[in-house]
Amino acid sequence: MAPRETPSAPIRKVLIIEDYYALADIESLLCTMEGHEVRVAKTGDEGLTAVAEFNPDLILLDLMLPGELTGTQVLERIRAERGQEPKVLVVSALVNSTTAPQLEAFGNVQTLAKPFKIKELSARIQAMLAQ
Repeated sequence: MAPRETPSAPIRKVLIIEDYYALADIESLLCTMEGHEVRVAKTGDEGLTAVAEFNPDLILLDLMLPGELTGTQVLERIRAERGQEPKVLVVSALVNSTTAPQLEAFGNVQTLAKPFKIKELSARIQAMLAQ
């Protein structure tokens, strides 16, 4: 399905960094249906490469990733290289009242705990891309 573009809703680029294939597929389908261009990375290293190549407007980032880099390390590197951009929505089972403020301190970061409702994810994505 090709993304659609309307005058009120330009196509935005969304990068999903998630190793759980079923969830990455759901997030990808949701973003595509909302008219966004999507790329998926399964590891932190793939995610960092995709950030450089794809230049996303929004990143959906899991914290528990396979390989050498955790999601938090990916976020640290993105912020060190790109400052406050792009926007990041951390979607993880590790999000709680302690980790959320620490992650949000990176700037331009919001959090969503797993499990979540699809409507909530959709609303968060739309709100972040509208900012």
